[in-house]
Amino acid sequence: MRAINHALTGATIGLLVPEPAVALPAALASHFVLDAIPHFGVNEDRLIDKDIKTHWFMVLLFTDAILCLTLVAILYESGTAHWLLAASCAFVAALPDFMLVPRFYRAKRYGNLSRVSHNAVVSFHDHLQRQLPLGAVVEVAWLAAAVIVLSAWLHA
Repeated sequence: MRAINHALTGATIGLLVPEPAVALPAALASHFVLDAIPHFGVNEDRLIDKDIKTHWFMVLLFTDAILCLTLVAILYESGTAHWLLAASCAFVAALPDFMLVPRFYRAKRYGNLSRVSHNAVVSFHDHLQRQLPLGAVVEVAWLAAAVIVLSAWLHA
């Protein structure tokens, strides 16, 4: 899933579960649950040009970063008592994807993922991923539902 969907899910957990010792691990677990749901992904073998892959990835990464920062600003401005926990859970929910940043740079250097080493967590994460081009529909639906739930909670 896109980082914003992970972050929205984590923020919702942080607002619904006021105990950090429960909310933070639940937010982390939500990342892997979401990645097991079929979601947007592009078959890297079809993107032959390394520069196109890099540009596409950077556009998505930048968009996700702006949306996640906007989410934190909205949580802060909402005045809810648990905004900091919600923001922390949003970060924790997106955190496993940060482990993929070094992998991206190594793949960029070598031109493919076949020469990129994996650790146990990255291998587990890869095994869970269910990506497909039409998964964008799932991503958009999840985004819409998460925004509606979060908005309802913040305006209640």
